[in-house]
Amino acid sequence: MNIFDRKINFDALLKFSHITPSTQQHLKKVYASFALCMFVAAAGAYVHMVTHFIQAGLLSALGSLILMIWLMATPHSHETEQKRLGLLA
Repeated sequence: MNIFDRKINFDALLKFSHITPSTQQHLKKVYASFALCMFVAAAGAYVHMVTHFIQAGLLSALGSLILMIWLMATPHSHETEQKRLGLLA
């Protein structure tokens, strides 16, 4: 049997009714923050390649490390959600 001959039920791929609404909201936030990170990374790579802006590799690495430590040290709560998203970006 060839795997390309199987019929795929595309409706089953888009059916999320078995997932609880709170889990759906959590997944929505997770994938939205992932998409934001990918957009920021792509924009940063584009700016770096086109304009050669901020060529200091060591300084950028240290800055990134400091921001990651600051993100880990910031407690997760509803009040700090926007701050943590900004640190992540």
